[in-house]
Amino acid sequence: MTLTANHAIICYDNLLVSPLVDSITPTSERAGFSAANAYDWYTTSYWSPTSASGNNRLTVEFTEAVSADYFAIYRHNLGTVGGTVVLEYSDDGIAWTTTFTAEAADDNELVLKTFNAVSALFWRITFALSSATPFYVGVIMFGAKLPLYRGMVGGFVPPRHGRKNQITNQKTEGGQFVGRVKIAQGAASNITFKTIPQDWVRQYWEAFVEHAELLPFVFSWNHTFRPEDACYCATAGDMPDIAIDDNRFQNISVPVQCLLSGATL
Repeated sequence: MTLTANHAIICYDNLLVSPLVDSITPTSERAGFSAANAYDWYTTSYWSPTSASGNNRLTVEFTEAVSADYFAIYRHNLGTVGGTVVLEYSDDGIAWTTTFTAEAADDNELVLKTFNAVSALFWRITFALSSATPFYVGVIMFGAKLPLYRGMVGGFVPPRHGRKNQITNQKTEGGQFVGRVKIAQGAASNITFKTIPQDWVRQYWEAFVEHAELLPFVFSWNHTFRPEDACYCATAGDMPDIAIDDNRFQNISVPVQCLLSGATL
């Protein structure tokens, strides 16, 4: 599918957990910070290389050529330690080509890069670090993105504008107000779009539903013009039914809980 300017994208296909993986080799890993932590879908476990500067890599070999057109990292401190990240591919594991210009993170928020689809047998993620501060990353993803059938409909709430923080008032024993504290934070939205052909739902959406019933994904509602709004999400409760309307089209609605990326209001 071709990504157009106003289409949202979902990234859930992660080649790091593909059955076609033959080997995943890190340059190094600190005790308790295995490379496998970077592709277990959790945001509370991390890969951390023993070297705190220079090139630190995950190199992946597949049993056959695989295709990718997006790359993402989340829960990292690349902005703090300084450096860049890039996804590279190779047919022989010797000569490497970059999929995009090495990205220097200005902060520690989600990085989501899209590029023209490439198929290769070998892939590697290179973090070129410039600090002695230990580096960590909790989520690494690359694979084939899912462009949604059309953009979000009227009434859609961008996740950054759907803040769902849990806040408690603090008081003294005498009942005096001494401030407010966030005890949990996040956001909520709903991925909704209407009058979708049944064939598209069966070919593209059903596989995503099967994934999202148990695992997180990245959602960017308008990656061309609002890439800073991309966020790491999970569905909120059960997946809703996908009913067929009177015109034999289908309407899709998925409530999501999001971890916000970038500046928020």
